[in-house]
Amino acid sequence: HGSEDVGMALLPAVNEKATREAVREFFDSEWPRIVNMADMGYVDLKSVEISDMPSARSFGNANDERFANHTDAVYYYDAVVHAIKVMTQPHRHFMWLRYVRHLEWLQVEALTGYSTRRGQEIIDEAFLLFADNFSDVDDLRVKESSSY
Repeated sequence: HGSEDVGMALLPAVNEKATREAVREFFDSEWPRIVNMADMGYVDLKSVEISDMPSARSFGNANDERFANHTDAVYYYDAVVHAIKVMTQPHRHFMWLRYVRHLEWLQVEALTGYSTRRGQEIIDEAFLLFADNFSDVDDLRVKESSSY
């Protein structure tokens, strides 16, 4: 089992539950804002000057800084879409329907023939794949801490 130990040293074990939660949080809170900002820019390129003015921020957290402009939002948007596109099926399809097309579970059920419960299991698995695929852009993986 020596070779496995080496692997573990290079890639610390991921805490799957915590990583899933981090990815879920990303898709619940940050992703809608990225989508909005990326879309906004496509729709209204004339108002570029406005984005140069300091914006009134209702939430002063670091995440707001990260998507300070349209360019960043588009970069993140493309990176998220890419991380989903490189997944295998059925994970790719479910992530696409839920987070790129923003369909409700009933619509997903109708399109895929899978129950919502099974769909949610697939999404849970997909969240872990997403964390790996997206790690070069933003590492959402939560490592198992070896030091207690």
